[in-house]
Amino acid sequence: MPSITLDAQRWQTFSQLLTATAYQNPQDLLDSFLQRLIEFWPAQAGALLYIDPLNVPFSLEHGELPADGHEMIEQARSVFERTTGGEQDLGVYGINDELALVELTLRSGDDEVGLLHLIVSADRVSPENEGELALLLVGVAGGAADRVALLNTTRSELDEMNLLYQVSQSIASDIDLRSLLRTIIEKVTQIVDSESASLLLVDEVHKELYFETPSNNSQELRSYRMPMDQGFAGWVVTHGQGLIVDDPQNDARFYRQVDSDISHQTRNILTVPVRSRERTVGVIQAVNKRNGPFTEHDLRTLSMLANQAAISIENANLYTKLKEERDRLIRKEEEVRHQINRDLHDGPTQSVAAIAMNIEFIKKLMQAMPERVEDELNSLAALVKKTYQELRTLLFELRPLGLETQGLVATLHEYANKFRDPSGMQVRFTPGNFIGRLAPQTAAATFMIIQEAVNNARKHAKASMVWIELFQDSERQMLTAVVRDSGIGFDLKSITTSYEERGSFGLLNMGERATLAGGACEIRSSAGEGTQIIIRVPTLVEEAEDFA
Repeated sequence: MPSITLDAQRWQTFSQLLTATAYQNPQDLLDSFLQRLIEFWPAQAGALLYIDPLNVPFSLEHGELPADGHEMIEQARSVFERTTGGEQDLGVYGINDELALVELTLRSGDDEVGLLHLIVSADRVSPENEGELALLLVGVAGGAADRVALLNTTRSELDEMNLLYQVSQSIASDIDLRSLLRTIIEKVTQIVDSESASLLLVDEVHKELYFETPSNNSQELRSYRMPMDQGFAGWVVTHGQGLIVDDPQNDARFYRQVDSDISHQTRNILTVPVRSRERTVGVIQAVNKRNGPFTEHDLRTLSMLANQAAISIENANLYTKLKEERDRLIRKEEEVRHQINRDLHDGPTQSVAAIAMNIEFIKKLMQAMPERVEDELNSLAALVKKTYQELRTLLFELRPLGLETQGLVATLHEYANKFRDPSGMQVRFTPGNFIGRLAPQTAAATFMIIQEAVNNARKHAKASMVWIELFQDSERQMLTAVVRDSGIGFDLKSITTSYEERGSFGLLNMGERATLAGGACEIRSSAGEGTQIIIRVPTLVEEAEDFA
């Protein structure tokens, strides 16, 4: 092993300075180490390569490196990898008659963690025995750098855990989706130390990605859309896995239009999928890491945040659906209240008023014309009977008790037989081949859909006849109920796209009821051709009975 002529006292002073100084990161430590090493050697220039425990390289240079020396250093760096084992060594290579290159391996315990090169005068190379001391000090520097790097990693992981905890607390306490996503994106820039970040969501209808939450709240980005299969975001949506790109400008997948439109330059980018219920619903992107390239650790951390974002989206969607369902139920309750009010006003209320007037009239007849009292009492009895039937019909339509005790078929028979309408419209019921029974909730939902279909025909179709038919599939697992009328029909597309404008949700309610019952509702209609409502719901096959 060649040896270098050095002053042992100067090395001792250097070692004390190195170990006594506190450093916040390995870069500062090694920068200080290299400067002092150049000073204490003395050397003309120096270069250092360090690869941290996460396999992230860091390099620095001080002084003027001759071209030949620089080339030799780059060749050595190009083949170096952080490894365990190997012998500690010091190499001296001639550059020219005046300069030599000294190469030392940075070590941390048994690991080779970097390379250190010094440009020294050729006359500094001598056979004296201070080379071992040089190797020892380089080993101290490598170990110290690793300890600082690991300490920083631990601090970073603690910070990340704290930020993830804050995000989880936000999810638990905040149900506003936009606020939650904004919080998550703000944390992204902190955790991976990026200049900016964005959440892009998938628009399945238009096959596009749109910026839901850019970290800088840019209105340009918020309104920006891009094809769902383009760019790094599109690649991640398609493949469902994270992606690190260190040189996007030379990557064929780069969607340059965004940078061009907002006058931005993407130096590096990290993209991870946001997955909900086994589907990729969007991506989170971190753009331009402030110090160095994005790492696999950044990718794992951002993936955890993406999972939190997915939970936020899922919770917010559930909340939105619950709110919509609540509003729908409130709206339906109002519709039922108005319907009951109309039915009572048009029928029983007027009849009761007529009964009260007839009673007062009969009181007067008993004194003035008693011979007419019997006829008036007979008329009054008929009116009372009619009113009673109207009330019975109204109660039946609100909730037929026979559904639980007699089943759907018997209830529909009774409904068709009792149906009366001033227009003369009639209802005919055919049970078909149905020999099963339904769960109570399913039977109630099916009856209400049929009733809604008949009421729609009565109010809007100008129909003279409505047919109700039941069919059961060959495996007796599904019931199909068909309600068809002889009315004027309607343009289904125009009706279904203007619910809010018309303030009517009858057709929508039928579909929702069928879905809640585990089935489906199909509507077929065209102008002049009448209307068909087709309801399919599951049956209780194992409890099959004939209720016809």
